[in-house]
Amino acid sequence: MVQHHPGAFVSKANIDSTDLPWALTTHLLSISIPQFKRTTTAPFLERAARGQLPKSVIAEWLANDRLYIQGYISLAENLVRIIESTSTATRATATTVDVESIESRLLRWLDAAIENVKREAEWFDEMTSSYNLTAPVPSANEKSLGVQRFEALFSRLSSQPPNTFLPWLEGAVCLFSTEKVYYEAWSWARKQDRRRSADAGRTRSRSPNPATVDYSRDLDGGAMRKEFIPNWSNKNFMMFVETLERIVNEGVGQAVGKDDKRWQEVKQRADAVWQATLDAEEAFWPAVEGDAGASVGGTEIRGLLGAKDGSLLEPSSRTYDRDSRTMAAGQDTMYVPHVGSVPAGQV
Repeated sequence: MVQHHPGAFVSKANIDSTDLPWALTTHLLSISIPQFKRTTTAPFLERAARGQLPKSVIAEWLANDRLYIQGYISLAENLVRIIESTSTATRATATTVDVESIESRLLRWLDAAIENVKREAEWFDEMTSSYNLTAPVPSANEKSLGVQRFEALFSRLSSQPPNTFLPWLEGAVCLFSTEKVYYEAWSWARKQDRRRSADAGRTRSRSPNPATVDYSRDLDGGAMRKEFIPNWSNKNFMMFVETLERIVNEGVGQAVGKDDKRWQEVKQRADAVWQATLDAEEAFWPAVEGDAGASVGGTEIRGLLGAKDGSLLEPSSRTYDRDSRTMAAGQDTMYVPHVGSVPAGQV
């Protein structure tokens, strides 16, 4: 049974970065922190939490999300093919033979993910009908920048030959990254909704009953606060994301062992995918009234579809979008959840 792992606690003392079960995702979450925060606290989400998104904006976002789902399924299916062609695990044996191998566990997760997004597409149709959120399918020129970036990223990952060492790495990191961002983003929106309700004195409950909440003033009739926000901020989705996180970290840990050269290689490969996914996610949220637009905190956006330097879509060396205190101090540090900034030499 999957157990909840709330974070990656790492002692500051005697850190061995090649022997941490959560090392890779801890590392990824330590870079581009300001961008991750912007992406998971976007004005679109804040408006959603207040029920103040026009239906036309939500409809356009849903239309683009459907295109994202198509690319997601394509990437996941390609990752299945990579695993089956580079290991002994197959969909047929993943539940019966060597079920605890990394590849078998990843195959089971991928099958669940594909079924989840297919159901989600059907659910989108229900929400579109229930809340009158109809919008035409975007043409090639009408696709959001976020969708364009995701399509470019998914295509790049699906077309490049798999690496002989951890051939599933890039695809799995991409899927973890997009799911992690979505969970954190909608969880933040849920917190804003609850805080607003508490401030208004309507409820003190941490989980107010949707049946008793007044959605009459919501521009979308309650679509966001009643349907979409709970859908991506619940415990089941959290466990789904953490299951993949555990598979990725354990798989990397087993393969890398104590080999520092391999660890550096894995981080470099994963960093490019993480950055490209953040670039796509940040651009995925529709602009809303009063939104200053694509603020990038001083980091230049250029290259293919505006991908940041260091992204898989714009690969080269880059200084990551670190927090201002780290940059002001001129220190090369790594942020570890629940610990804080740790000198890079210790991580």
